[in-house]
Amino acid sequence: MEHAFDHVVIGAGAAGCVLASRLSEDPACRVLLVEAGADVAPDAVPADIRDTYPSSYFNRRYLWPGLKAHWTSAADGPATGFPQARIMGGGGSVMGMVALRGTPHDYAQWAEVAGPDWDWQGVLPAFLRLENDLDFRGDLHSGSGPVPVRRVPRSEWPPMATAIAGWAGEQGLATIDDMNGDFRDGYGAVPITCTDDARASSAACYLGTAVRSRRNLTIATGTQATRILFDGHRATGIEARASGTQRRFESRSIVLCAGAIFSPTLLMRSGIGPGAALREAGIDVRCDRPGVGANLQNHPVVYLGAHLRREHRQPARLRPTAASCCRLSSGLPGAPPSDLYINLQSRTSWNALGAQIANISCVLLRPASRGRVRLAGPGQDDYPEVEFRFLSEDTDRERLAIGLRTAISIANWCAARQLCGRPFAVRFGDRLRQLNEYNRGNALKTALLARLLDAAPGLADPVMSRLTGRHVDLAALAGDPAAIDAHLRANVAGLFHPAGTCRLGRPGDPMAVVDGGGRVFGVEGVHVADTSLMPNLPAGNTNLPTLMVAEKIAAAIAGPGARY
Repeated sequence: MEHAFDHVVIGAGAAGCVLASRLSEDPACRVLLVEAGADVAPDAVPADIRDTYPSSYFNRRYLWPGLKAHWTSAADGPATGFPQARIMGGGGSVMGMVALRGTPHDYAQWAEVAGPDWDWQGVLPAFLRLENDLDFRGDLHSGSGPVPVRRVPRSEWPPMATAIAGWAGEQGLATIDDMNGDFRDGYGAVPITCTDDARASSAACYLGTAVRSRRNLTIATGTQATRILFDGHRATGIEARASGTQRRFESRSIVLCAGAIFSPTLLMRSGIGPGAALREAGIDVRCDRPGVGANLQNHPVVYLGAHLRREHRQPARLRPTAASCCRLSSGLPGAPPSDLYINLQSRTSWNALGAQIANISCVLLRPASRGRVRLAGPGQDDYPEVEFRFLSEDTDRERLAIGLRTAISIANWCAARQLCGRPFAVRFGDRLRQLNEYNRGNALKTALLARLLDAAPGLADPVMSRLTGRHVDLAALAGDPAAIDAHLRANVAGLFHPAGTCRLGRPGDPMAVVDGGGRVFGVEGVHVADTSLMPNLPAGNTNLPTLMVAEKIAAAIAGPGARY
């Protein structure tokens, strides 16, 4: 062993930065933070990461190269690219900065399987601990946490966002100013984690210069953890690879913060997981836990686009990608409340073409379908096989169909009021993703396309349909249940919110992987503190709930004497 630490935190994503910061507050506690990607030093944040428009999402240098996933199953066709961050700050350094907490209903479900510490009253203190809400105060908000949360003022909303308020009014929807405190369905402002001029990733918020100067905190970037080491069932450290060299670090406490794809993968490669599958992969079984890699969830989405007219585009000075959204309930028998989300964006990419294209998409916030992560090969460099199995439950197709009809209604309303041209369906696959990659060639291509569409707006529908998939008659689609079901099956995609693969539960639950304090069942000294432990997805983006989870698990590890 090279060095001895009290805690090794694996993964410097949204959760890992929190754990490293909080655990190292005790000067007697030696903490190692291991990250496979590059560092983002506080005084040298790249411009695309700092940008309050998520330009960094389009920079493949910040992502795991070649990672793919099946939106449905491997039997249904080839996998598609699935961007996951490999950079200090993780998804918080590359994604859209949306900061939805979810709703009390979500955490009531967590509490059912993991105990009352995970209900709304149990998680609210952690949300308050992390938050510096710049718009709201009171019992539901805090101004003292490290993470700024703000909203684009309505006076600065892009024209489409302001106009759609008219559609919402016609539907009788409530106006929601604070979606993190007012949990009704309605149309309102999107909370985001940034200041006026900079992204607020967990790296920026939790690992500033003062924290990094702590003598008891060591940060090892460019270092990929490959295996947890054990003496019997007691963790003793990790094995990692850096610059082609194998390294070992000693510690009796390992905290997995590698995300819902790589945390279960690392457990399985360390002998913790479904026994039969591990033996098939040639791995000695240390602890047979069938829930490792199971229960995989993500938010399924179906995209619509529209070419905005010049006067209705987002002003260049307004950088955030999201200003407003709709939170809705499908109303189907047995369906949870607030299970649908209409994502509205007046700008869809960093380039000139993206500045003209609006996104009106439907997201299923509370999917019933479950997928899995499983080892695809014995080597440490082999990516796991990821199957989301979207729409495998009938209720998901039925609810997403309701959401898609709502999105079509909004898109047609915008077109009728001359905000945009005829809306079109989008299939967001590898072809479109390649065009959106951040490089000079794509900048030139998209600039030429943008000029063409401005000169001849009537070409927008055929050109964009060709780029994003075949032409679809949305009006006919909305009125044909069989056609809309077929469209969903062919065009469903996912957001980048994988969760649930090491879920919380009680000791007698055979599919649970960790207890209410994040401890992995069956071994000693191993915790999980990321989206993996979520029993079900919250009704919103996962960044803020991930920070909350990390705060709670950090406090549980540190014990009752912790100063936070």
